[in-house]
Amino acid sequence: MLNPSRPAIRVLHITDALGSGGKERQLVELLRGFNKVDGFINELVVLSDTIHYDEVMSLGIKIHIFKRSRPWDFSIFEKLYSLARRYRPNIIYSWESMCSVYASPIALISGSALINGMIQNAPLCLNFKDYTYRRFLLTAPFSTVILANSLAGLRAFRVDEKKGRCIRNGFNFDRVNDLPDVNDVKRSMDIRTKHVVGMVGRFHPERDYSTFFKAAKLVCSERQDITFVAVGEGPDLESFKERLKCDGQSNIRILGARKRVEEIIKTFSVGVLVSTNGEGISNVILEYMALEKPVIATDAAGNREVVKDGESGFLIPSGDENALASRIMEIVDRPDFGSAFGRAGRALVEQKFGIEQMVQKHVELFRQLASGNSAFC
Repeated sequence: MLNPSRPAIRVLHITDALGSGGKERQLVELLRGFNKVDGFINELVVLSDTIHYDEVMSLGIKIHIFKRSRPWDFSIFEKLYSLARRYRPNIIYSWESMCSVYASPIALISGSALINGMIQNAPLCLNFKDYTYRRFLLTAPFSTVILANSLAGLRAFRVDEKKGRCIRNGFNFDRVNDLPDVNDVKRSMDIRTKHVVGMVGRFHPERDYSTFFKAAKLVCSERQDITFVAVGEGPDLESFKERLKCDGQSNIRILGARKRVEEIIKTFSVGVLVSTNGEGISNVILEYMALEKPVIATDAAGNREVVKDGESGFLIPSGDENALASRIMEIVDRPDFGSAFGRAGRALVEQKFGIEQMVQKHVELFRQLASGNSAFC
């Protein structure tokens, strides 16, 4: 029940799409978490009709689909302005760089606080050729808070200490309850090997699938008891499918996008995430750890905030397929190693990365911002 003596804090979330990525998962989980918190009204604007996480439709929040006709669709400004006039948000929360461009003038005109949540990674280098960096420079002056999911991300973008805040991703352990039997899932994918090594992530230049598949070929040239699987969608998906088809490797699979990725991760002996240009707090690493899977990840600043090298997994140099192959076989050949890593990872997620912590930190931030700004009168 809302407290009648205290007006509800109104938050307007804006995201480009609700595809199958980790950022989108965090948004949905945050909205779900706020269903249990009194004193807040959340509404969501999606700038496309792509909705992978269809459970958002059952959360009881109002969703506005403002589909863009082109990357720079100036009609979005008018639609957002009209919505802000009606809804009078205390806070506008942008989850993506172009959304921050649209939201900046609307927040300024409406008197709403602007949370600029576009920093989801920690690039090794930034320059003006990077459209995300250009949008950051454009929108940072209008942002009340610049929110990142890692300290590494704040440092990479050189965020002003007065505006920068870090709220790390949170994992909802309800997602891993009552999962089907591992052997049933493996049979459904026609996997007959003892071990499965997997990588979950978008087929995008920032994800180093080239190194993952090179390491897979090295391992498969020496042994036949491991199947490698890649789960995700993205612009490079078809290109990698064609390359893999030409190689004729039966123990290396590309599964594409999947709804219940947790069921697949549960089959893994090792969870891999290798990247080319830094990481923030990776959602998929939290998923691996929550399911007690040992992790191998690129040695990047954001990953170091989650993976303790030699304790919950291994960190390897960027682009080093030999190191990746070696660490995979080391874990597979030493089950005690993998089990210890898995337990340590699960404990870390429970202690520091639960969804409850993420929701509570947002509650505190929203209340702080709402007490210091005025919306439309």
